[in-house]
Amino acid sequence: MARPSALLTFLVVMHYQSSCFLGCDLPQTHHLRNKRASTLLAQMRRLSPLSCLKDRKDFAFPLEKVDAQQIQKAQAVHVMGEVTQQVLTLFTSDESSAAWETSLLHTFRDELKEQLKDLQTCLRQQVEMAQPSQSQEDSPVDVSNYFHRITVYLKKKKHSPCAWEVVRAEVRRALSSSAKLLAELTEEKEL
Repeated sequence: MARPSALLTFLVVMHYQSSCFLGCDLPQTHHLRNKRASTLLAQMRRLSPLSCLKDRKDFAFPLEKVDAQQIQKAQAVHVMGEVTQQVLTLFTSDESSAAWETSLLHTFRDELKEQLKDLQTCLRQQVEMAQPSQSQEDSPVDVSNYFHRITVYLKKKKHSPCAWEVVRAEVRRALSSSAKLLAELTEEKEL
């Protein structure tokens, strides 16, 4: 009888430690939603990237320069939430609605909204667990400037089809990088 009790205690402690490291529990569906969003972005492609080479731009996504040792899990959740919110804002603009096929765009937005709910729930759990979350100024990642550069680029290019194609590919890469960082942090803790 003592063994099952010890095992149960061990499992409870391990769950608590992993929750404390993350600061919250993201549902397993979060990773699937991220994959679906990426797939939807791929399906939204209307032009060949080769036809838009002259419009390519490096927006300097800040997470590409950050590795798992430079950022805490709580920060990663905050940054992922900010990235998701900014992408949702970008793809709910009137100009975005004119650029993309309506049903794919609506499905993409819905996936982002669900991801955002997961992340906001996670951040609320951090607060309830009295874990101090880092402010944006303390974060090594400046997401708002990155999305500002994208918005300025779209305006400069007058929201042309090629500009939107460049942004679509960039956003797909940004979402993928964010998810990869979060996955690396999760794997790191599990080791």
